[in-house]
Amino acid sequence: MSTTELMIDAYQETRATALRRRVRETWSASRRPLIAVVLTLVFGFLLVVVVSDNPVLAYQQLLLANFASPANFGNLLMRTAPLLLIAVGIVFSFRAGIFNVGGEGQLYVGAISAAAVALSLPTLPAVPLILISMAAGVVAGAILAWIPAQLKVRLNVDEVVTTLMLNFIAMLLTSYLVSKPLRDPTAYGATSKPLPPQSFLPQIPGLPTANIGFVIALLMVPVAWLVLFRTPWGAELRASGSNLRFAEAVGVRAKSEIIRAMLVSGGLAGLAGAVYVLGTGHRFEQNFSPGFGLIALTVALLARLHPVAVLLTSLFYAAMLNGAAYMQITTDVPRSLVSLLTGLLVVLMTVEFRRRHRARVQKEAGA
Repeated sequence: MSTTELMIDAYQETRATALRRRVRETWSASRRPLIAVVLTLVFGFLLVVVVSDNPVLAYQQLLLANFASPANFGNLLMRTAPLLLIAVGIVFSFRAGIFNVGGEGQLYVGAISAAAVALSLPTLPAVPLILISMAAGVVAGAILAWIPAQLKVRLNVDEVVTTLMLNFIAMLLTSYLVSKPLRDPTAYGATSKPLPPQSFLPQIPGLPTANIGFVIALLMVPVAWLVLFRTPWGAELRASGSNLRFAEAVGVRAKSEIIRAMLVSGGLAGLAGAVYVLGTGHRFEQNFSPGFGLIALTVALLARLHPVAVLLTSLFYAAMLNGAAYMQITTDVPRSLVSLLTGLLVVLMTVEFRRRHRARVQKEAGA
C-alpha cells in the first residue's frame, strides 16, 4: 500500500472517529430533554384520559391540527417567531453566565415602542417606517436589559430578581401608555390605535396568516450560531459564562461581555415585540402575550442553550400553544392543560439545568 493510500485511510478513519464522537455527544446532550418532553406528553395524555371522553381526538388536535391547512401552518409560524427571537436572546445571556428571565418585560417595551413610533410617523413610506419601528423595539428591549446587567456587574445584584421585577414594571408602564396616550377611544379595553397600513410586515406567499416576521426570526438562528461559535467575541462570551475567573485571568473583559450579552438578549426580545405588533396584532394590546417570556426560557433550556436546537423547540412549543386552542374547540379539554404541561416542563428542565450547573461548579472547585 502506498504512502498516499495510507494517508487517505488515516484521514477517513479520523473523520469517522470524529463523526462517532459528535453523534455520541449530540445524543448525550439531547437525551434528558427528550425524556422530559416524553414524560410531559405522557402525563398530559393521562390527564386528558381523565377529563375527556375522546382523549385520542384531543391529542390529535393538540399535536397535528397545526398542519391541517395553510392558514393553520401560517399561524404556527407566527406563534413561533416571538418564541424563537426571545429564546435566541436567552441563549446569549445564559452562555455569558447571566440569567435573563426578563424576556416578557423586554417583549412588552419593544412592542409598545414599535407601535408608538409607527403611530407617530404615519406619513413615512413602508420600508423606512418598518425599519425605524423595529429599531425602536430593539433599542427599548436592550435598554431594559441593560439595567439589570449594570446592577449585576457594578453592585453584584442578583439578575434573576431584577429582571423579574422589571417585568412587572414594564407591564405596568405599557398598561398606562396604552390606557392613556396611545389608547384607541373607539375600541374596548387597553388597546392602542390601529397602526398605519404601510407599517404592516409583508405576508409570506402561499401562507395567508404568516408574514416575514418568521423569516426575520429564522435568520437569527444561523447568525447566532456564527457569532457564538465562529467569532472571537462569541468565544470570549462563552468563556465568561463557563469560568469567570479564568476568563478574566487570560485577559477577557468578562463584565463587559455580560453587558453585551444582555444588550443582545434584550434587543432580540424587543424585536420579538416589534415583529408581533407590526406583523400580527397591527396595534398594541396589553394582554397580547400568552407568556412568551417564560415559555421562551423553557425553549432555550430544552434546547440546551444551542441556537440551532432552539428552532426545533420553538416550533414544538408553538405547536402546543396553537394546538391547545384547536383541542378546546374540537373537544371538551380546556386549553389550560398546555399551561400545566408547560409548567411541568419548566420544572423538569430547571432541575436538569441546576444539576449540570452544580456539577460544573464542583468540577471546577475540585480542579
